Amino acid sequence: MKTPCVSNDIQGEFHKVEPLKIVNMLELFIELTNQIFWDGYAENLAHENPAAFQLEYTEFLNGFNY
Repeated sequence: MKTPCVSNDIQGEFHKVEPLKIVNMLELFIELTNQIFWDGYAENLAHENPAAFQLEYTEFLNGFNY
C-alpha cells in the first residue's frame, strides 16, 4: 500500500514527504529572533521590557497579515 504523503520527482520516482509540523507564531517569532540576534533574545526582552517585546511581536505578526 502506498503512503498518501508522496512526491513525484522529475524522473518519476516517488519519495516519502514528511507531514508539515504546525508551529504557533510565538514559537516561530522566538526561533527567528534567536537566529537574528542571540539565543534567548525574545525571552530576555519579554522580561526586561514587555512593551517592546509586544511591539516587536505585533510587527512580526503584521508581516504575515495575521
